Amino acid sequence: MAILAAVFLFLLGALAAPAHTTSESKYEPIKPRQTCGHVIDGVGTFMESAVYTFEGDTLPAGLLASTDQLIPDEQWGAPFNHFFDSSNVAVQDGFAEVRVPGGQDPSSDPQRAIHSGEIFTLESQILYASVRTAAILSTEPGTCQGLFFYKSENQETDIEYLSDINSLSNIGWEDGPPPLHYTNQAVLEGGEKSWTRGPTPADVSSVHWYRIDWTPDYTAFFVDDVEQRRHTENVPSVPGTWLWNNWSNGDPGWSVGPPLGDSALKIQTIEMYYNTSSSSTGC
Repeated sequence: MAILAAVFLFLLGALAAPAHTTSESKYEPIKPRQTCGHVIDGVGTFMESAVYTFEGDTLPAGLLASTDQLIPDEQWGAPFNHFFDSSNVAVQDGFAEVRVPGGQDPSSDPQRAIHSGEIFTLESQILYASVRTAAILSTEPGTCQGLFFYKSENQETDIEYLSDINSLSNIGWEDGPPPLHYTNQAVLEGGEKSWTRGPTPADVSSVHWYRIDWTPDYTAFFVDDVEQRRHTENVPSVPGTWLWNNWSNGDPGWSVGPPLGDSALKIQTIEMYYNTSSSSTGC
């Protein structure tokens, strides 16, 4: 269930769990300072907070599954479209599973689409945030798994994992498994995005914490409390929504796919500190 409170867990600590399994993170977040709002040293003050866990069999209040949403990728040159369907989001065993079922034949689908999954925040006016997600990435080749802020194609910041090492966007990466992609999309139509790559945890099939700090001046990207990359250009500046998805459209330059086997991005916990377009800065 979603827990809203004044004090929540914050940065990802480095305390090892007694027995690390795929259902446990070896990192424990620590509490932020609370004076006026939630103070994250070196980042900022956030007046709103939320923690989402997945202990029942439905999404907690504050999160929704995308449904009946066709993304027409073919018009941009991809082999197929993708289609977000709420049936590809399930809550079980303490995780929200965001799925792309394996073995799909999109060429025989009426919409030529690969059926995929996505969840998003009911709050659509997020304006600057520190959002961290405890998750297990799927290594099944052929999907794009995303954790990101989105308002439009020109107001977006992402952590993305392309599970097929042969994706053209993974070419040249020889340091272990497929990398994580850290992106601020171009704020000007036709402009150049801010994009870089970084290493994925060696045990990607265990729970790790993936975090984006978004401020007026930069976006910073973390894995298990360690900053990986930072962008100071193309920083989003308008309010929008936070999303988590798993999808494929067969594009050899990006997701590749569709996956032969089932793919599930498994989310254990989402912790959010954020402001909105209407947040008060006073106490």
